Amino acid sequence: MQELTRDEALTLQAMEEAMWRPETRFDPRYMDAVLAENFSEIGRSGRAFTREDTLDLQPVEIDIQLPLMDFTAVAICEDVALVRYTSVPSRASRGATHRSSVWVNDGRWRLRFHQATPTDL
Repeated sequence: MQELTRDEALTLQAMEEAMWRPETRFDPRYMDAVLAENFSEIGRSGRAFTREDTLDLQPVEIDIQLPLMDFTAVAICEDVALVRYTSVPSRASRGATHRSSVWVNDGRWRLRFHQATPTDL
């Protein structure tokens, strides 16, 4: 299996963290460029989201500590990476979530799938 380079891992971390920054998360042009055409997500609530659902989200306050906790990025095959981390609220005492994302590189990294699972830290 091909390993990710340090630069690729850092790029994926920056792209994942951009999903938590209001200026990029709620920028339709940015999100359109980053989400794969067949993107899907299973949110923390268990709700399934399509690409269109995600692009149509209205801005909300984001309460998250950056950098992301326990961030890892590994190649699962050529041009496909699995990212895992835990999101932790910066102000709330509850709401930590284990998260995983599948990123595909078709000339640029694009987010294909995201899953969130609530956890107690």
